[in-house]
Amino acid sequence: MNREEYNRLYEKYLAGKCSVKEQVELENYQDSFKLKEQQWDSRTMGNSEEIKQSIQEDLNYSIQEHSKNRIFKIRALQSAAAAILILLTAGIYYYQNSPEPVIVKTETPRFRNDVAPGNNKAILTLDDGSKIDLDDAKTGILASESNIDIKKTGTGQLEYTAGTQSVKTVKYNILSTPMGGEYQLVLPDGSKVWLNSGSTLRFPTAFIGSERIVELKGEAYFDIAKNPKMPFLVRTNNAMDIKVLGTQFNVMAYDDEKNINTTLIEGSVEVLKGSGTTMLKPGQEAILNRGSGNIKVAQADLEQAIAWKNGYFIFYNENIESIMRKVSRWYNVDIVYHGNLNNKDFVGTISRNKNVSELLKMLELTGAIHFSIDGRRITVMP
Repeated sequence: MNREEYNRLYEKYLAGKCSVKEQVELENYQDSFKLKEQQWDSRTMGNSEEIKQSIQEDLNYSIQEHSKNRIFKIRALQSAAAAILILLTAGIYYYQNSPEPVIVKTETPRFRNDVAPGNNKAILTLDDGSKIDLDDAKTGILASESNIDIKKTGTGQLEYTAGTQSVKTVKYNILSTPMGGEYQLVLPDGSKVWLNSGSTLRFPTAFIGSERIVELKGEAYFDIAKNPKMPFLVRTNNAMDIKVLGTQFNVMAYDDEKNINTTLIEGSVEVLKGSGTTMLKPGQEAILNRGSGNIKVAQADLEQAIAWKNGYFIFYNENIESIMRKVSRWYNVDIVYHGNLNNKDFVGTISRNKNVSELLKMLELTGAIHFSIDGRRITVMP
């Protein structure tokens, strides 16, 4: 197998189109990338044992991450990406199978500063307008409204529990996550809500009447407790309503996105827009175009739709502007663009627990994009 054949086969592997025979052929191929033998110079290269130990630790970590399917495999849809990933793979292969020490060239860090990922934080606004910073609040009961206890649990989520007396007056609370925050909420009926960064959910402290209604801005994942006599209704900033009885679904309704996406995981969902209704089956998503007001139904990539809830970024043929909007929300950074970035689509997966530099470095491996960080501003360039 020559180098060109290897490149083509590796691109096919990245696209998930390799046959079993081709995968075996790829794994058995010993590429000709070799490090030149060189005398170790401790003055310029440092202590050889410390260098080897550092490399071994990094490799062990990479192997562990690979076993959990968490190695980032991002690429631009062009041949340069495969060549770069081949280089990286060949370098690791050489180290693992060679008894000789690997020569490491030290470089100036790519980014002078870094930004940590978001975490579990939110603000709770009570019916009287008072606010509670949930990041600073201690576990236990935070407040009581209309015979409803509002508690922060030991696992860092907000939980509403009804008392023994019936509730006659409904009060409303608002849970808001800042940029770089997320939070989980258990509603008074037992329904669970995961709120993504830069989102707000307005909800009653108790559900009475014929419907359970909440209002969402941003993105949330819902696991709704079944109650056939009281349907659950999600209102998305006066754009449309999502009606369910008991099901799991994700709603992405950020103001800076051109579409509102409702993705159904299990159960059934009825999407209401004006006088029209659209029914979804598990595995489908309803896409409302804000401009036209039209709704279309398509098969959903469920893993990608709820990746944020599971602690990942997953991109599949996604343009850089869409990716950086997600980066901006989760890392609480501003994004600036320089140059022509059209027709740059990416595929990949990375943990949301990584610093932003890790994600940017992986994107840069494609050779299609370049970044710089200045404080909380990220500049994106071809």
